[in-house]
Amino acid sequence: MENGELIVACDFGTTLFRALVVESDGRGGLRLLGVGEAPAAGFQDGDFVDLRSGSRAIARAVRAAEAVADVDISGFYYNIAGSHLRSLWARCQHQIGPGPREITQADMDTGLQKARSIAIPFDHSILVATPVSYSVDRVRGIVDPRGRIGSQLEVEVHLVTGSRSVLRNVERAVQMASYEVAGWDIDVLAAASALLTDGERREGVLLIDVGGRVTNWALFREGRIAGNGMVPWGGVHLTSDLAHGLRVGLDDAEAVKRERGIALRSLAGGADPEQLFDEDEPEATPGLIAAILEPRFEEILTLVKEDIGAGFRPAALRAGVVLTGGGSRCRGSDDLCEQVFALPTRLRYLPHGMGGLDALAGGQWATALGLLTWAVGQHAADAEVPAGDGPAPAGGLLRRLFGRARR
Repeated sequence: MENGELIVACDFGTTLFRALVVESDGRGGLRLLGVGEAPAAGFQDGDFVDLRSGSRAIARAVRAAEAVADVDISGFYYNIAGSHLRSLWARCQHQIGPGPREITQADMDTGLQKARSIAIPFDHSILVATPVSYSVDRVRGIVDPRGRIGSQLEVEVHLVTGSRSVLRNVERAVQMASYEVAGWDIDVLAAASALLTDGERREGVLLIDVGGRVTNWALFREGRIAGNGMVPWGGVHLTSDLAHGLRVGLDDAEAVKRERGIALRSLAGGADPEQLFDEDEPEATPGLIAAILEPRFEEILTLVKEDIGAGFRPAALRAGVVLTGGGSRCRGSDDLCEQVFALPTRLRYLPHGMGGLDALAGGQWATALGLLTWAVGQHAADAEVPAGDGPAPAGGLLRRLFGRARR
């Protein structure tokens, strides 16, 4: 990647599309040049149900970033999300040979390829395949089997699949906005790229991203993803509850949530719940706001815990929970999360160690930033692979970067 080359990312959120333009210094460092936002349109559950209005919304967000950065943009990276995504596991065995010998990278690749042959819905394709654990001759817990002597290699792989038609429609919306596809990553995995440290991934951590209409989660153990999913509730539902309880419009309820939202009643003092039923316009006291928000936020977190299911093992999550997303900005959301999961919880909205992000402090930019950092890492990995040594990363992403400056 040459010095001064631009990278552009656009986060297709459920309520807003957010675009970022950064300049790479060629050593993994990024300098923010421009940002742009536009209300989401024609976009539902990760798919563009109205391609024309969706493409116009994309163009508005990217052109806004283009104007701030004073550059011409030809394409960008974006996120894949929605209920069409499926998280599943595959376990396969690979016979090393008639007798024990040294295990090579080719053996590991063969094991991964066998895992990718698992039966999936006919309209789906495998988007991400991550080896999670290895066993050699029934010896479990092996981190890297290369160089070991053995006769049988077993690998457990975490897979994420997605609808081919949804992916194609998202790509089509980008093209209709007159931009090219630089590449894509799974929504919550992009956010994880920005917000989680390598140490947290090794120790075990749960990332919960409370978005506008959905809440995504991703679980990491021993440095690798160990599960991901989504529940269909988010910040919009908190706002709707406030609007109903306070007898105000959605815009006023959103302002109350942003400015005075409290998600834990113990932080707000008492409130008479009869106010919700007896008064035409109940006073928006801290206690009443918390009485409205806490049950819904607790429900969202509980649904995440249930969605994780048997994969939720608190002892394996030494780094606890990282909570992010607009719906998590209410005071006390981290305390409530600690109660639900019985794990230490930290709020985090921007990555550590990346400068020049003051302008982003008030918005939900983790996914867009994650797309950028992921793109830089993937490009570096691509550069280390000689031509012909294997397929490009998922998505066929990094044969070129778009968004060069023409000042």
